[in-house]
Amino acid sequence: MTHQGSSISSKSVSVIIPTYQEAGSLPTLLDRIAAIRDSGCDLEVIVVDDDSRDGTEELFERRNNPWERLIVRRTERGLSSAVLRGMDESNHDVLLVMDADGSHPPEAIPAMAQALRDGADFSVGSRYVPGGSTEDGWGVLRWVNSKIATVMARPFTSVRDPMSGFFCIARSTWKAGAELDPIGYKIGLELIVKCRCVNVVEVPIHFSTRREGESKLTLKVQWEYLLHIISLCRFKYPRLSSFLPFALVGLSGIAVYVGLLAVLGTFWSSDETAWLRILVAVLLTMTWNFAWDRRLAFWDARGSIVRQYFGFVAVCAIPLLVTYFATYFFARSGEDTGGFGLPTAGLVGSVIGSAFGLVFNWFCNRWLVFRQGK
Repeated sequence: MTHQGSSISSKSVSVIIPTYQEAGSLPTLLDRIAAIRDSGCDLEVIVVDDDSRDGTEELFERRNNPWERLIVRRTERGLSSAVLRGMDESNHDVLLVMDADGSHPPEAIPAMAQALRDGADFSVGSRYVPGGSTEDGWGVLRWVNSKIATVMARPFTSVRDPMSGFFCIARSTWKAGAELDPIGYKIGLELIVKCRCVNVVEVPIHFSTRREGESKLTLKVQWEYLLHIISLCRFKYPRLSSFLPFALVGLSGIAVYVGLLAVLGTFWSSDETAWLRILVAVLLTMTWNFAWDRRLAFWDARGSIVRQYFGFVAVCAIPLLVTYFATYFFARSGEDTGGFGLPTAGLVGSVIGSAFGLVFNWFCNRWLVFRQGK
């Protein structure tokens, strides 16, 4: 998307601040924003609070500024959804999001808004460009966590600080994007990808350590970020995001097949029942592959699971027959030489069958069995 900066003629900016338990930090932050406003910037502030009950509501009653608005969500939680609520409730054409804990300097607001007026699709308050910095006090684990998260975002953007929660976007760019479905707290990365922001400008900032409250960075938040990355991969690289899990599930199926042949051998050990062991192992492995392919490779499929299962069986019939007969051949050929037991023959047979059917199976399953929902 190429945003025309000239269409943003107003200096009016809506500042959206999601909060939870941040009453201690808000007064100083709001005062600093007020100073920016007094210098000539037309700012409105929308604080979206997730029912903190920590004095935030009383704070706004005391301040009683018409350009400061508080939205308290009683039944909903989550930083990303709070940001979207604030954007929905905003009035201006430039939307800026920042944290409430004082880590983001409001003095950078004019420069970030100006970047949009100069033609950027998106601007980010960045710690990692020349002129940017991070206050001392970060532990090693937090630093490593930030770097790993940044690397994980590389398939989507070359921005040096994609984890920044301090960003600015035009209302028109946001509205023209794909439907947003953010998971966790990195709504900025979601907007860059879903709104197809190509020209992203990073404005250097000094990132301060919070003075009040506690960090919201928990293991749950980190897990949600991983799920978010998977979701964005599926959006931006749908075919690759389908084929790679399909291949990995097929690889796991080889191990399952060999293991089943070994386990079933404790029940049916005679040569006369070898065909039965192979048949049962093939069918169970196919069911394993179906369950995981449906969840990981064809996540967007719609329709009856029964129809999908039998469609999956039909598509996989040829590679399954190859697997079955290759396993049986190598098992029988090893009887005289002692070179192949049934599990080993199963390993060879399943590798041959998987190699034979990998691309064929994926293509047919994606387009014939697991039809995508709209």
